[in-house]
Amino acid sequence: MFKHLLMPTDGSEASARAVKQGAELARSVGARVTLMSAIEPSAFRIEEPTSRQAALDAAQFWLDAAAGITGGIGVEAQQRIEQERSVCQSILKAAHECGADLIVMGTHGAGALERLLVGSQTQKVLAQTSVPVLVLR
Repeated sequence: MFKHLLMPTDGSEASARAVKQGAELARSVGARVTLMSAIEPSAFRIEEPTSRQAALDAAQFWLDAAAGITGGIGVEAQQRIEQERSVCQSILKAAHECGADLIVMGTHGAGALERLLVGSQTQKVLAQTSVPVLVLR
C-alpha cells in the first residue's frame, strides 16, 4: 500500500479536511507523512523582504495548524515550504524530493467559471504528476 503521503496545505477548510483524512489513512497503513505549503513568488515583491517574510510566516502557520491535526490523530509529520514558480510546481517538486507515493489534496469545489478563469491547483497537479492523487472535498 502507500508508504509516504504528501499533503499540501493552504490553510483552507478544504485542505484541513484533506489533512485529517490523509492522516487517518496514513495511520491505518503505517505511512509516513510530509506536510507542505507553497509560496508563489508572485505573492510578494523580491525587493520587499517584509512581504516575503509575511508569506513565509503564513506558510509556517498553516503547516503548524496541519501538524496539530495530524498529531491529534497520532501521526507525526515532516514539514516543508516550497517556492517554485507556481503552487503546482511546488507540489510536484515536494512529491519528488520526499519520495511520496500518494498526494492527498483538498479541493475547494470551485465552479466552472472560476476553474476556467483561474484554474485549479488540484487539476494542474492531476494533469502533471505520475504519482497517484487522492482528492477530497
